[in-house]
Amino acid sequence: MTEVFDRAVDVLTVALGLGCVWVGWRAVLRPRQPPILQGRPVWVVRAWGLGYVLLGISLTIESVTLMAGGEPGWPADVIRWVAGPLVVGSFLAAFLSRRWERRRTRAMNERRQA
Repeated sequence: MTEVFDRAVDVLTVALGLGCVWVGWRAVLRPRQPPILQGRPVWVVRAWGLGYVLLGISLTIESVTLMAGGEPGWPADVIRWVAGPLVVGSFLAAFLSRRWERRRTRAMNERRQA
């Protein structure tokens, strides 16, 4: 029974990895219409998309390797170490971009009122 559960989790992980690749690729190809981070600078959306593509590839490779009975190698770890900072960094950049935009808008409104 445990083996069936392990296979089901592996298949789910492959599906999630391919979903990450699809969502990330959409953000890379169409940065003006991303599934997330809407209204952010194009470079932030593309960095997020690239991170998600790499994360999806890493998850898929690792799951397929485990399903085939092998051990995941170091390339999957390296890809994950690159994808993680891209995704987290793009969220941080989006947050800072939004904050900077709000401050700029507030400053312009104060100048108009003065």
